[in-house]
Amino acid sequence: MFTFDQFTINGLKIALVLPELDQAPALLALVTKDREQIGRWLPWAETTETVRDEVNFIKMTREKTANYQMLELVIMVNDQVAGMLDLHNLNRQNQCGEIGYWLGSEFQGQGIMTMAVKRLIRLAFAKLNLHRLDLLADHENKSSRAVAKRAGLEHVALLRAKVKYHGEFRDMDLYTIINEAN
Repeated sequence: MFTFDQFTINGLKIALVLPELDQAPALLALVTKDREQIGRWLPWAETTETVRDEVNFIKMTREKTANYQMLELVIMVNDQVAGMLDLHNLNRQNQCGEIGYWLGSEFQGQGIMTMAVKRLIRLAFAKLNLHRLDLLADHENKSSRAVAKRAGLEHVALLRAKVKYHGEFRDMDLYTIINEAN
């Protein structure tokens, strides 16, 4: 397992690792357990139903990571799969990308995601030489919006009817952080 970063928070050992195919069953179990909660904000959760779905997702993200199109990481808590964190829509020319994440319910409320996002930002700026990172959060997703704020991203806009899922257009809050060092 390739570890990008590791840290401790509240006595928990956290590692941000590249996804491995053998993690597919554990990822699916988390999605299945929290399908309603995750699916409320991330529609892909409704169609992720089998280990094969997870394996295909991992293969796709590994290919995109190899081609510098994204960086997908699994969040491990005390060596247990807890969720995922990514940089997507990477644009090397403009040195920017977007942050995405989800965390199993049993791991929420402990500061894990906030610290993981902070560490990902540091990695993106220091190692990937990115200049700007954006994070979109559904306007009604107070937890995700709170993570963005605690991780140091600035709220810059409310994007009216930005995305459509569950048959309706949703307002999204745009958060941004700029790498002032470059």
